[in-house]
Amino acid sequence: MSVALLEADALVMRYGGVTATDHVSLRLNRGEVLGVIGPNGAGKSTLIGLLGGALRLSEGRIRFDGEDVTALAASERARKGIGRTYQIPRPFLDMTVRENLLAARFSLHPFGSGAQARQACDAILERCGLADAAQWPCRELPLLRRKRLEVARALALEPKVLLLDEVGAGLVDHEVSELIELIGSLRSQVQGIIVIEHVLRVVRECCERLLVIHFGKPFAEGSTKDVLASDEVAAVYLGTAHATQRDHDATTALPGDTTGNATAAPVATAATGAVRAPVLELRGICAGYGQARVLDGVDLAVWPGQVVAILGTNGAGKTTLSQVISGTIRPTAGTLLVDGHDVTGLPAHRIARLGLAQCLEGRRIFAPLTVEENLLLPARSVAAAVRAERLERVYALFPDLKERRHHAGTAMSGGQQQMLAIGRALMSQPRLVVFDEISLGLAPIMMDRLYLALAQLRQAGMTMLIVEQDVERALDLADEVHVMEHGRFALSGAAALIRHDPRLRHLYVGTAD
Repeated sequence: MSVALLEADALVMRYGGVTATDHVSLRLNRGEVLGVIGPNGAGKSTLIGLLGGALRLSEGRIRFDGEDVTALAASERARKGIGRTYQIPRPFLDMTVRENLLAARFSLHPFGSGAQARQACDAILERCGLADAAQWPCRELPLLRRKRLEVARALALEPKVLLLDEVGAGLVDHEVSELIELIGSLRSQVQGIIVIEHVLRVVRECCERLLVIHFGKPFAEGSTKDVLASDEVAAVYLGTAHATQRDHDATTALPGDTTGNATAAPVATAATGAVRAPVLELRGICAGYGQARVLDGVDLAVWPGQVVAILGTNGAGKTTLSQVISGTIRPTAGTLLVDGHDVTGLPAHRIARLGLAQCLEGRRIFAPLTVEENLLLPARSVAAAVRAERLERVYALFPDLKERRHHAGTAMSGGQQQMLAIGRALMSQPRLVVFDEISLGLAPIMMDRLYLALAQLRQAGMTMLIVEQDVERALDLADEVHVMEHGRFALSGAAALIRHDPRLRHLYVGTAD
């Protein structure tokens, strides 16, 4: 076989006791576009960081253009011809578009002619569809153009191989089409491209081969057509590879009422003549980040005692939705109601006082505090006896936490930290909890333990909103399901109906009907 343009052999990356990349190997041949896909938390961005040199390997070897570059820093790899983009564009905001490219160009040719550098940069801007924006300050660029600028800056370093990290994230359909056209045009500009992407339309239309990563390990590899047609790959995206929640005995009663007899909103009955209202309601919610519009007219109602799941691929808008509910992001349009009262624009701490708790993506454990100190924070204003009672309920739900109550919160495994994040949310005795991607990056057995705990909470009457990528686990738990696509609900209904709806698979690994 000919010498590969880029070759990675048994790459391993460890963060403390967590193995994020576990003996991943890949080969990129000259003239090839290789796609790397996998569910959220699979280790894709870690892999691109290893290939580009931003992260240091724990084990393994990387060869580029026949040379071992394992020990080289990211800057040296860039000078040798490994260019990359970032999922979140990182331009110099107070510089113009052309100046951003010139900075990259002069880092490669510090003593080159200024006129030649401008000529080369203008040619790249023309190729990337940015010629008309050459004099714009970068902070004025919309998201798609910032994505194009990421590619243009990488091209200014004259790369042989281009690593594209989630360039399709956050783009709407017509922008994805433009991006696909751009990637196709780059095949004559560079010798090889690796596309790491959640937007499967991009890899379907751009890549000859795919590598699927799951829990940091190689899961499948082959032609794009064969890999995307695989039921096993679909199971990785839909989460169907696990034993269903019904296989567990989730009927174990918790000691006392874990939800503190306050999980349901004060709902008026027919006898009172009052109008029943949802605990939480969203009407026409729109929201985003700067010029990027993420949510586009979302309507949602969560009733007392109900479990509602929000599903969708990465970039669909799920986490933005949870942040709007918590008050950390203010909607640009629409209304947020709690118990029928308009709370749109209220700060997060005031929404939390209404009984809405958030179990955030990423856990957010306070590192200097012990497990028990982390748990006690939300209950610090209640009487000592009540606080102790709540604490024992959490320990009954998660015995691991009681065993480690005096350990540092961040000294535990990822799964145990997720237990701590859930327990901390419960300590405020909430009426509704938003669980945002609690299975992210965890081993299947730990996911099963967490969802068993949620099933027990449901039986105790907890009102929950589950924001999740793992479809099967969410379907096992939820009463009602909404599947997001491009900031809207593309599919909604009872969990039993959604499970068998053929549009569900299309929304994850194909084009929705």
